[in-house]
Amino acid sequence: MANSLKQKREKLENFMTQNIKGFEIRSKEDSFLMKFLSYIIFFNKGFMTRFVTTFYPHVYVPKLPWNEDNNLGAIATLAHEWVHLYDRQRLGWFFNFLYLFPQCLFVLGLLGIWNPWFYFFFLFILPFPSPGRAWAEFRGYRMTIAAYYWMTGMRIDVKSVVDHFVNSNYYFMWPFRGWLMRKFQKECVKIQNDVLTAELTIVKNILRN
Repeated sequence: MANSLKQKREKLENFMTQNIKGFEIRSKEDSFLMKFLSYIIFFNKGFMTRFVTTFYPHVYVPKLPWNEDNNLGAIATLAHEWVHLYDRQRLGWFFNFLYLFPQCLFVLGLLGIWNPWFYFFFLFILPFPSPGRAWAEFRGYRMTIAAYYWMTGMRIDVKSVVDHFVNSNYYFMWPFRGWLMRKFQKECVKIQNDVLTAELTIVKNILRN
């Protein structure tokens, strides 16, 4: 089982290398960018030590070597991050805008030096729900659920996934717990019935063949 998971992990990493130009797994410990972001993303206390972050075309892990004794977790995480890379590759910089909206609008407040009405844009720094970020992370966590199911035959606790959407980890991006629970439960049934989206099918074929 351990060797099988290691081989699947290598296949997934090779696929990402071949299909995402410039793809590389990097350490947050060695990244000035990630250290800088950790101050901006102050609301996520585990950003540097517990979370994996994608900044196209790189995936930043807490430190290297990473999860060498947990190939199952590494595969589920990499599959999740591949969805972000895949979406970024399809949508270009519009993906970044969607992910950061509406908080990114706060920069327009700088125009207040010319027109005071623009100062109202600074309000967007508040944790308003972010439909773009929620959409991207929904796709990512759906992949996490699917990858884990394909490799173990078991379902991840949906509540633990939904928690990421409603708490500070992603700046309270979609605080509608009941709606999310129903949505993810429906996706779990689809995954079990092999009713898959394009990106799910791609990763399933990599992990199964």
